[in-house]
Amino acid sequence: MKTITLLAVAFAASSGFSFGQTLITQTLSFSGVPDFNSPLLFNKYAGNASDITNIKVSYSLTIKDGLFIVDNDANSPASVTANFGAGLNASSSDVNLLDASFNPIIAGVSAINSATYNLAPNVGDGPNDFDPTGPDGAMLVGTPQTSMGMGNVNSMFFSQYAGGGTFTINAKANQIGSLSFNSGIETATSPVNANGTITITYTVPEPSSTALLGLAALGLAFRRRRA
Repeated sequence: MKTITLLAVAFAASSGFSFGQTLITQTLSFSGVPDFNSPLLFNKYAGNASDITNIKVSYSLTIKDGLFIVDNDANSPASVTANFGAGLNASSSDVNLLDASFNPIIAGVSAINSATYNLAPNVGDGPNDFDPTGPDGAMLVGTPQTSMGMGNVNSMFFSQYAGGGTFTINAKANQIGSLSFNSGIETATSPVNANGTITITYTVPEPSSTALLGLAALGLAFRRRRA
């Protein structure tokens, strides 16, 4: 019975049997009021780079709170679009964060609140009072917004992620605020709060796969001795 079992394993290995894979995942978070830089310390894969079949970088950016006030001090009506939120970029001096097309995996990510207002001409309030009441003013109150995505690291950089040790990714969050029309428009802002995550996932063979291959080889050797 042992001989039959070993031969069955050997056949599975020699007939293109597909072994499983293991996902090793690390997720680190950042938070604060932009602009800020948050260094995140990740572990490298402890094995050889040749074991790695994929490295996925996933990210998320969430904003909440904050406000954007617009106040028309001109003598004519105005239509304005206000945008405010935060952006995310990531960099590292230890590893490359480039995809197969050599594009940055985390760059120019943004989570934005946006609204358009039709403002009446100034109704008598003065400059630098930032009055959000209508009909010549408005206030955009921040609501939670999330942006997320992922990318796969170019395989030519796998060696930078292997062999044990650590590497640092710097998550850089910046405040975003803009107005489509600003002639005679006063603005005041209260910054958003930003938080998010960066996740590194290594795809490697299951630890049992190597043992199974060894068992298959043992079965073939045993068969030769019996023959």
